[in-house]
Amino acid sequence: MPKKDPQRKCAVTNQIANRDALLRFVLDPDGCVTFDSGKRLPGRGIWLTPHRDVLETAVKKNAFARAAKTSAWVPGDLVSKVDQQVRKTKLDRLGLARRSGALIVGTEKTRDKLRQGKLALLVLASDGSPQTTAPLIHLAGQTGTEVLVSESAKTLAQALGRATAVCLGVLDARMAATILADHALHSGVSLSTDPMVAEAAS
Repeated sequence: MPKKDPQRKCAVTNQIANRDALLRFVLDPDGCVTFDSGKRLPGRGIWLTPHRDVLETAVKKNAFARAAKTSAWVPGDLVSKVDQQVRKTKLDRLGLARRSGALIVGTEKTRDKLRQGKLALLVLASDGSPQTTAPLIHLAGQTGTEVLVSESAKTLAQALGRATAVCLGVLDARMAATILADHALHSGVSLSTDPMVAEAAS
Protein backbone atom coordinates (compact mmCIF):
# COMPACT_ATOMS: atom_id res chain seq x y z
CA MET A 1 0.00 0.00 0.00
CA PRO A 2 1.46 3.41 -0.97
CA LYS A 3 2.48 5.65 1.90
CA LYS A 4 0.11 8.56 2.44
CA ASP A 5 1.46 12.10 2.57
CA PRO A 6 1.38 13.55 6.12
CA GLN A 7 -1.49 15.98 6.63
CA ARG A 8 -1.69 19.13 8.73
CA LYS A 9 -4.39 21.64 9.67
CA CYS A 10 -4.29 25.31 8.67
CA ALA A 11 -4.20 27.53 11.78
CA VAL A 12 -6.59 30.03 10.16
CA THR A 13 -9.06 28.07 8.03
CA ASN A 14 -8.86 24.76 9.94
CA GLN A 15 -8.75 22.99 6.60
CA ILE A 16 -6.63 19.85 6.43
CA ALA A 17 -4.20 19.33 3.55
CA ASN A 18 -0.98 17.53 2.71
CA ARG A 19 1.96 19.19 4.45
CA ASP A 20 3.70 19.79 1.11
CA ALA A 21 0.76 21.96 0.04
CA LEU A 22 0.95 24.18 3.13
CA LEU A 23 3.31 26.82 4.51
CA ARG A 24 5.13 26.02 7.76
CA PHE A 25 6.15 28.49 10.44
CA VAL A 26 7.94 28.07 13.75
CA LEU A 27 8.82 30.33 16.67
CA ASP A 28 12.49 31.06 17.22
CA PRO A 29 13.91 31.05 20.79
CA ASP A 30 12.80 34.67 21.21
CA GLY A 31 9.23 33.92 20.15
CA CYS A 32 9.58 35.51 16.72
CA VAL A 33 7.53 33.92 13.93
CA THR A 34 9.85 32.45 11.30
CA PHE A 35 8.90 31.05 7.91
CA ASP A 36 10.28 27.53 7.47
CA SER A 37 10.51 27.21 3.69
CA GLY A 38 12.18 23.80 3.84
CA LYS A 39 9.81 22.47 6.52
CA ARG A 40 12.77 21.23 8.55
CA LEU A 41 13.35 23.75 11.35
CA PRO A 42 13.02 22.45 14.93
CA GLY A 43 10.00 23.37 16.96
CA ARG A 44 6.27 22.97 16.76
CA GLY A 45 5.07 23.69 13.25
CA ILE A 46 2.33 26.22 12.57
CA TRP A 47 0.71 25.53 9.21
CA LEU A 48 -1.10 27.92 6.89
CA THR A 49 -2.91 27.56 3.58
CA PRO A 50 -0.78 29.27 0.89
CA HIS A 51 -3.11 32.16 0.11
CA ARG A 52 -2.36 35.83 0.57
CA ASP A 53 -5.55 36.54 2.51
CA VAL A 54 -4.88 33.65 4.89
CA LEU A 55 -1.37 34.96 5.57
CA GLU A 56 -2.63 38.48 6.19
CA THR A 57 -5.36 37.19 8.51
CA ALA A 58 -2.82 35.14 10.45
CA VAL A 59 -0.65 38.23 10.90
CA LYS A 60 -3.52 40.55 11.80
CA LYS A 61 -5.04 38.17 14.36
CA ASN A 62 -1.73 36.59 15.41
CA ALA A 63 -2.98 33.09 14.74
CA PHE A 64 0.58 31.96 15.40
CA ALA A 65 0.27 32.65 19.14
CA ARG A 66 -3.01 30.78 19.32
CA ALA A 67 -1.63 27.78 17.44
CA ALA A 68 1.60 27.69 19.47
CA LYS A 69 -0.29 28.30 22.73
CA THR A 70 2.25 30.91 23.76
CA SER A 71 3.14 34.52 23.02
CA ALA A 72 4.48 35.17 19.51
CA TRP A 73 5.96 38.22 17.83
CA VAL A 74 5.08 38.68 14.15
CA PRO A 75 7.57 40.70 12.04
CA GLY A 76 5.93 43.47 10.06
CA ASP A 77 7.43 42.22 6.80
CA LEU A 78 6.54 38.54 7.29
CA VAL A 79 4.13 38.33 4.34
CA SER A 80 6.57 39.91 1.90
CA LYS A 81 9.39 37.68 3.16
CA VAL A 82 7.25 34.59 2.57
CA ASP A 83 6.50 35.78 -0.96
CA GLN A 84 10.18 36.37 -1.68
CA GLN A 85 11.35 33.08 -0.20
CA VAL A 86 8.73 30.94 -1.93
CA ARG A 87 9.58 32.59 -5.26
CA LYS A 88 13.29 32.01 -4.66
CA THR A 89 12.63 28.34 -3.89
CA LYS A 90 10.66 28.01 -7.12
CA LEU A 91 13.42 29.53 -9.23
CA ASP A 92 16.19 27.64 -7.43
CA ARG A 93 14.36 24.41 -8.20
CA LEU A 94 14.51 25.14 -11.92
CA GLY A 95 18.25 25.70 -11.66
CA LEU A 96 18.64 22.43 -9.78
CA ALA A 97 16.61 20.60 -12.40
CA ARG A 98 18.86 21.92 -15.17
CA ARG A 99 22.06 21.03 -13.35
CA SER A 100 20.80 17.51 -12.70
CA GLY A 101 19.91 16.99 -16.35
CA ALA A 102 16.17 16.89 -15.69
CA LEU A 103 15.47 20.12 -17.59
CA ILE A 104 16.25 21.23 -21.12
CA VAL A 105 16.21 24.77 -22.52
CA GLY A 106 15.43 25.99 -26.02
CA THR A 107 12.58 25.94 -28.49
CA GLU A 108 13.94 23.25 -30.80
CA LYS A 109 15.04 20.89 -28.02
CA THR A 110 11.72 21.31 -26.25
CA ARG A 111 9.74 20.75 -29.46
CA ASP A 112 11.67 17.56 -30.24
CA LYS A 113 11.09 16.07 -26.79
CA LEU A 114 7.42 17.01 -26.96
CA ARG A 115 7.01 15.20 -30.26
CA GLN A 116 8.70 12.15 -28.77
CA GLY A 117 6.37 12.25 -25.76
CA LYS A 118 9.33 12.57 -23.40
CA LEU A 119 8.40 15.76 -21.55
CA ALA A 120 6.74 15.61 -18.14
CA LEU A 121 6.16 19.37 -18.10
CA LEU A 122 6.46 22.28 -20.54
CA VAL A 123 7.49 25.56 -18.89
CA LEU A 124 7.05 28.80 -20.84
CA ALA A 125 8.05 32.38 -20.08
CA SER A 126 5.08 34.65 -19.37
CA ASP A 127 6.29 37.17 -21.96
CA GLY A 128 7.25 34.69 -24.66
CA SER A 129 6.20 35.47 -28.21
CA PRO A 130 2.92 33.75 -29.20
CA GLN A 131 4.58 32.75 -32.47
CA THR A 132 7.00 30.68 -30.38
CA THR A 133 4.81 29.47 -27.53
CA ALA A 134 1.46 28.81 -29.24
CA PRO A 135 2.71 25.90 -31.41
CA LEU A 136 4.33 24.32 -28.37
CA ILE A 137 1.16 24.65 -26.32
CA HIS A 138 -0.79 23.03 -29.16
CA LEU A 139 1.73 20.21 -29.38
CA ALA A 140 1.62 19.73 -25.61
CA GLY A 141 -2.13 19.32 -25.86
CA GLN A 142 -1.71 16.63 -28.48
CA THR A 143 0.74 14.70 -26.30
CA GLY A 144 -1.08 15.25 -22.99
CA THR A 145 1.79 17.27 -21.53
CA GLU A 146 0.98 19.77 -18.80
CA VAL A 147 1.94 23.40 -19.40
CA LEU A 148 3.19 25.90 -16.84
CA VAL A 149 3.36 29.56 -17.85
CA SER A 150 5.72 31.01 -15.28
CA GLU A 151 8.06 33.98 -14.87
CA SER A 152 9.43 36.38 -17.48
CA ALA A 153 12.10 35.16 -19.89
CA LYS A 154 14.67 37.38 -18.16
CA THR A 155 13.87 35.94 -14.74
CA LEU A 156 13.98 32.36 -16.01
CA ALA A 157 17.29 33.06 -17.77
CA GLN A 158 18.81 34.43 -14.58
CA ALA A 159 17.67 31.39 -12.63
CA LEU A 160 19.27 29.09 -15.19
CA GLY A 161 22.42 31.12 -15.81
CA ARG A 162 21.60 31.74 -19.46
CA ALA A 163 21.23 34.74 -21.73
CA THR A 164 17.60 33.88 -22.49
CA ALA A 165 15.06 31.24 -21.57
CA VAL A 166 11.59 31.19 -23.12
CA CYS A 167 10.90 27.47 -23.51
CA LEU A 168 11.88 24.86 -20.93
CA GLY A 169 11.15 21.17 -20.79
CA VAL A 170 11.17 19.03 -17.66
CA LEU A 171 12.04 15.40 -18.39
CA ASP A 172 11.59 13.86 -14.95
CA ALA A 173 8.02 13.33 -13.70
CA ARG A 174 8.90 13.67 -10.02
CA MET A 175 10.80 16.91 -10.62
CA ALA A 176 7.88 18.19 -12.69
CA ALA A 177 5.48 17.52 -9.82
CA THR A 178 7.76 19.38 -7.41
CA ILE A 179 8.07 22.37 -9.74
CA LEU A 180 4.29 22.51 -10.09
CA ALA A 181 3.90 22.37 -6.31
CA ASP A 182 6.42 25.20 -5.90
CA HIS A 183 4.52 27.29 -8.42
CA ALA A 184 1.20 26.63 -6.70
CA LEU A 185 2.61 27.85 -3.38
CA HIS A 186 4.00 31.02 -4.93
CA SER A 187 0.85 31.75 -6.93
CA GLY A 188 -1.17 31.61 -3.71
CA VAL A 189 0.92 34.03 -1.68
CA SER A 190 2.11 36.39 -4.41
CA LEU A 191 0.57 39.72 -5.37
CA SER A 192 2.01 39.36 -8.86
CA THR A 193 -0.10 38.47 -11.86
CA ASP A 194 1.90 35.44 -12.92
CA PRO A 195 -0.31 33.13 -14.97
CA MET A 196 -1.49 29.99 -13.28
CA VAL A 197 -0.84 26.43 -14.27
CA ALA A 198 -2.99 25.46 -17.23
CA GLU A 199 -3.72 22.21 -18.91
CA ALA A 200 -2.65 22.38 -22.52
CA ALA A 201 -5.61 22.59 -24.83
CA SER A 202 -5.68 20.38 -27.85
